[in-house]
Amino acid sequence: MKAAAAFGLATTLLAVSPTQVVTRSGRIGDLLMDASTPSAIVATLGRPDAERIGTLDGSRRYRALGYACSAKQTGDAWPLLRGGPYCQTVFFLSPRDRRVRDFYTHSVHYRLANGVRIGMATASAERLLHRRVTVGCEANIYLGALTVAFNGGHRDAHGHLVGGRVFAFTLHSLRGRDLGIFDCL
Repeated sequence: MKAAAAFGLATTLLAVSPTQVVTRSGRIGDLLMDASTPSAIVATLGRPDAERIGTLDGSRRYRALGYACSAKQTGDAWPLLRGGPYCQTVFFLSPRDRRVRDFYTHSVHYRLANGVRIGMATASAERLLHRRVTVGCEANIYLGALTVAFNGGHRDAHGHLVGGRVFAFTLHSLRGRDLGIFDCL
């Protein structure tokens, strides 16, 4: 919290229980992809640690609400803007209609309905998801609009990940209105 206070960010704790479930159908706990607004997010999770307006490619705009943020760059946090702040959980909203269009989390406070959690070993996650991790521009399992990202380990001769762990969950708009934040994911 010292880093958040030094960066001028709110020092609220992420008010999320360890049972927030992310689903393929667009649920993020009680929130819903393509429907939830900033006021719904704040009502559910409390004030964000950081809020920024940004652009991608100099043209596509977004509004980001970040939780569990720090001024320091780490390998597990997503930057709200180039240079930070860096947040464990981020809701990206369309500036036009103020609806959630993309979601990222590396927080242990989120899991999938089948029990897949951040930090889980790749082999365990593969068994629960009934899919193998394919290594491309990233090491991921794609479940429609939901992506389960992995890190660590190594690529075998067949393009699958051996070793490693679940790194993050991302969720894209179910209506094709994502902001392009995670083009590779």
